[in-house]
Amino acid sequence: MKTYRFLSLLVITAFILSACGAPAEKNPPLKVGWSLWPGWYPLVIAQDQGLFEKHGVEVELASYPLYGQTLAELDSSKIDAGGLVVGDALPLATEGKVKIVLITDNSNGGDSIMASADIASPADLRGKRIGVGLGTFGEVLVREMLKRNNISLGDVTLVNVAPENLPAELGKTVDAGHTYEPYTSEALQNGYKTVFSSAETPGLIPDVFIFRSKVATERPEDVRAFIAAFFEAQDWWAAHPEEAATLIAQATGLTPAEISSEGLKLFNKADNTNAFKTGENTASIFFTTQLYADFQIQTGRLNFAPDLNQLLDASFLSQEGE
Repeated sequence: MKTYRFLSLLVITAFILSACGAPAEKNPPLKVGWSLWPGWYPLVIAQDQGLFEKHGVEVELASYPLYGQTLAELDSSKIDAGGLVVGDALPLATEGKVKIVLITDNSNGGDSIMASADIASPADLRGKRIGVGLGTFGEVLVREMLKRNNISLGDVTLVNVAPENLPAELGKTVDAGHTYEPYTSEALQNGYKTVFSSAETPGLIPDVFIFRSKVATERPEDVRAFIAAFFEAQDWWAAHPEEAATLIAQATGLTPAEISSEGLKLFNKADNTNAFKTGENTASIFFTTQLYADFQIQTGRLNFAPDLNQLLDASFLSQEGE
């Protein structure tokens, strides 16, 4: 009898605590990976200005010196989300591991093909060595440049060089190559010049935030809160450019003068809503993602295209009640 009464008391106590609104178990922070790219700088602002907390989500940022580390950490589930170019999510997408929930920006001159002074235009690249991250968006940009200048892949030698390493490799292992800021400025200071850029290929390089599918499914309100805070951070950057430059410089090790959104188009909510519609050109994220899937199948990096309707998920853009 005593045992029965004791158990009954436990049950009653648990019921009372539940009815009184006992605190639910708190979600762990969202771990978000990123690397040096202006489209992802609003993360720094959102963290510094308490915007994540304002929208009800705790976020832990992980900054990586190499772009490719974000993908590796996402693949191993060490982070919950990360900033990547859309095509680089595809190997994970074929396994249903991830969802693309937000477009942060489109590169509009932010990605460059740098070359030595004796190369006046892309037409002079025949017979040259071009450094590029093979299989990445950089190779897509290089291939588009070659195509527009009637240069075949057989006319050049593509060398696997990460964008971060290009300035050090120019004039040594390669004659030209793909990179972006702040490495473009480093190459310019070393006497190299831009012969082609993403300004000539609008919509070809969309940057996105990718969440692990498990996280997006189990914590949809946290994903929505993250997106809302990110949009607010973009607005804060526009309203406080000098203060934002100081904050971002402190977080990245750059100088305030190096902090700029020049060379890209930041995507607000309306831009995202439009881009998440199907279309027949790179204004549509569906069209552009299929373009990358075709490229990766052609080059043997994918065996089949992922289901874009599962991968591209705009549902998190809308807040509850909208």
